[in-house]
Amino acid sequence: MIHPRKLISLLAALCSMAAVSSSFCLPSTAADIQQTQNFSPATKPRIRVGLALGGGGARGAAEVGVLQVFKEEGIPIDIVAGTSIGAVVGGLYVAGVPLEKLAGEFEHATFMKEFMPMPLVVQLLFTPLVFGPRLFGIHPYDGLYEGKKMIGIADKLAGDDRNTVEKLPIPFAAVCTNLMTGRSHRITSGDLGIAMEASTAVPGIKRPVQIGDQLYCDGGLSCNLPVQHVREMGADFIIAVDIDENLKQVPLKNFRKLGSVGRQALRIQLANTDIPALKEADFVIHPDTDGITLISRSKKDGRRGVQAGVVAARAAMPELKRRLAEIGVIVPGRPAIKEQ
Repeated sequence: MIHPRKLISLLAALCSMAAVSSSFCLPSTAADIQQTQNFSPATKPRIRVGLALGGGGARGAAEVGVLQVFKEEGIPIDIVAGTSIGAVVGGLYVAGVPLEKLAGEFEHATFMKEFMPMPLVVQLLFTPLVFGPRLFGIHPYDGLYEGKKMIGIADKLAGDDRNTVEKLPIPFAAVCTNLMTGRSHRITSGDLGIAMEASTAVPGIKRPVQIGDQLYCDGGLSCNLPVQHVREMGADFIIAVDIDENLKQVPLKNFRKLGSVGRQALRIQLANTDIPALKEADFVIHPDTDGITLISRSKKDGRRGVQAGVVAARAAMPELKRRLAEIGVIVPGRPAIKEQ
């Protein structure tokens, strides 16, 4: 009999693979390109520093650690785009939610409970119930559950005055995938919680999110590290935070374990997906997230993820400051986002 914990790992790897693209960010939509006109180089008064936050589930705790060091060192950030958990971290950061609060949310698995509100095995046991409404002519979008908690999380943490994307103090985009066109898309207006919900709607698990006459799901399906989007939004210098596990050689004997092939396949796919974006970024910070699973609810993993981000950012700080100085960005620079 297969142990439930091993079954969870296997199925989580398989479901996560559905949210990964081939090897590059698919082109942005025409609407996205139109939005960049507001941030055109001709109207920019100074160098703009952009931040691209990648997807990676529970590993997003490392992005909080990176931001903590940026705050301490006065690294200026003018534009932010995030994919999946990166959209959650980035959106709430731009909304002024204290970083210590975000770190605590990862430690208590608040965000991961929204990604996976109940153990995957339990969800699969209740899968037959999903088909019940269809017998009565009700046809919801495909997915195990609707998943609207992210809206409540945004309203609670960001507050009423900062839960609208276009009202945030600096330009922010939640990167998702347009299921109808197959292209990467960034949400730069509307309800922050809905934007986060769309960017984190993992195919097959959470139902896609309809906005207007379009349907969106997890951004990792088309662009896991949104460097291209940050560039299109007008950034001159882009810092990318890659939270994927390091791709290492795995001993032959390890592949006899249940779920081992699926997990390694996911590592390979994620690593190759992000190569073009990493090349396009001006500076990359890659925290050591090895061993932290995408859907981990462990307090230890939450704390370790944050610390990994802190360690990686501090190690990168001398070179980052040097690179910024070369283009005329003074550190400590422009005032950081005011926290609530």
